[in-house]
Amino acid sequence: MKQLFFQPENAWVGDLIPYYENGTYYAFYLHDPRLQKGVYAAHTTWHLVTTKDFTNLEYHGEAIKRGSEKDPNLNAYTGSVIKDKDGIYHVFYTAFNEAFKTDGKAIQSVMQATGRDLYHLETVPKFLFQADGVRYEHFDWRDPFVFFNEEDQCYWMVLAARKCGSGALRGGCLALAKSSDLYNWTYSEPFFAPDMYITMECPEIFRWGDWWYLVFSTFSDEFKTHYRIAKSVNGPWIIPENDTFDCRADYAIKTAGDGKRRFAFGWIASKEDDRDFGAWEWAGTMVAHELVQNPENGELSVRPIEALRKYYGKKSEGMNPITWKADYCPETRKLCSQMLGALLVPVPKDRFRMELDFTIEKAAQFGIALHVPKDLETGYFLKMDRKTNSMTMDLWPRSEKGKEQWQIKGDIPCQIETLRPLPEGKNFRVTVLREGSICVVYVNDQVVMSTRTYDHKGKMAGIFLVQGEATIDRMEIFQ
Repeated sequence: MKQLFFQPENAWVGDLIPYYENGTYYAFYLHDPRLQKGVYAAHTTWHLVTTKDFTNLEYHGEAIKRGSEKDPNLNAYTGSVIKDKDGIYHVFYTAFNEAFKTDGKAIQSVMQATGRDLYHLETVPKFLFQADGVRYEHFDWRDPFVFFNEEDQCYWMVLAARKCGSGALRGGCLALAKSSDLYNWTYSEPFFAPDMYITMECPEIFRWGDWWYLVFSTFSDEFKTHYRIAKSVNGPWIIPENDTFDCRADYAIKTAGDGKRRFAFGWIASKEDDRDFGAWEWAGTMVAHELVQNPENGELSVRPIEALRKYYGKKSEGMNPITWKADYCPETRKLCSQMLGALLVPVPKDRFRMELDFTIEKAAQFGIALHVPKDLETGYFLKMDRKTNSMTMDLWPRSEKGKEQWQIKGDIPCQIETLRPLPEGKNFRVTVLREGSICVVYVNDQVVMSTRTYDHKGKMAGIFLVQGEATIDRMEIFQ
C-alpha cells in the first residue's frame, strides 16, 4: 500500500522498534487496539510494517504473540532487535502483566523471542530477566536495548530503570546488564544516571561516524525524545544545543540506518475524541524523518524524507493569492502590513503538500497561517519568533469559550508543547505535509514540528505578518 503516514485499521501505533537490513526497514511497533475507551496500551504486542522508501509500505500483522492471563507477557512492550553471529535474530521486549506484583506493585520483566528471519519470531519459554531488587527496582525495568560492545567484547543491554532507594521524581536511570551469549545476563552499575528524570524510556545507543549517540524519551522533562553525543560509548555524554528531534506530539523516537543515512521513527499522538481541545493520548500514527549529521560537532538536524516530500506531486495551477489587511506587489513579490496582514491561497481539505520560500525583512510577528478563512478569524498559526528563536503551533481559538467573553485562554500564548527552535537567518523554506488530522512542518530542512489538526480544514493558507515586510519567492500547493 502507498501511504504517507501509517496507522492500522481500528488500532493505533505505539512505540516503534526499527531495524534495517539489506535495503529494507523493518518497522516493528506496539499495536494498541484500544478495546476500551480511555484505556491505552492494553492487549498490546508487536506488529510489523516493512518499507524500502517510506511511502510504499507492507503491513505484516502480528510479529510476536502475547501470553495468556497467567503469563508475564500478557502485554509485549518496547525492546530491540539484534542478529547474532550465527544469523539468528534475537528480539528483547518488555513483558507486563498487572497480576504479577512485588510489594503490591506490578513488575516489569524482559523476555526474548528468536527466529531465523524477522517474520517468524517465537518467544523463548524459559527466558525471563527481571531487576535484581538491589541496584534496580522491579517496577521500572523496561525497553531493553541490546547491542554488541566491541571494546568490552560482550553484549550490553541498556534498560529504562530506577535506582533502588532513589527519589520518585529524579531516580530514573539507564540500567546496564552484560552477556556473552544473549541468554545469561549479569547486572552492572547504571550506564547513565543523571538524577534528572522520573524515567528514561526507549533508550538506544548507536555509532555514526566518529560519534556515539544516546537516545531516550522522557515525560517529566518536556515530554520529548532527547539525544546526547560522545566520542566514546563510555561518555562523557554531551547535551547538544538542540537536543530533541521533534515536539511533544512525536514521542518515543528510535532510529535505524544503513551506515550512511539514518531515520527517526516515532508516533504522532492522537487526541481524545479526535478534537483539537482533547487531551493527548498514548499511541497514534507512525511518522519518520531523515536525520542529518554535522560531522564536525556531532549534532543532528531533521529534514523530510524525499519520498514523503514527493508523495503529493501534482502542482495546483491557477491559484490567485489574495491579501488581507496587507499590500502585495506581484512584480517585486513584496508583502507589507501595518498590523496583522496575510497573503493567502486556497488549500484542499486535508491532503496536500505546501511549499513556501520567503525572506523576512522585518516583522514584529510572522509565520504560516493554515486552514484559515479570509479574515483569519479561526485556524492554525505557526508562530515564528525571532526574539526567542523559536516556533510554535497556535490554534485559534485556543479553547472553547467559557461563560465570560474573556474565558478563551488568551493568557496561553500557543500550544507550548509544540515548541521548537527556529533556524537562524531571515530566509525560510517551509514544507507542510497534511494528511487526515496529521500535520508535519519542516523548516529549512533542519527542524521539524509534528502535530494534530482536527477541527479546521480546507479554506486558505499562506504567510502572515504583523507590522512587517517580506519577499515571497514561492507559495505552491501540491496534491
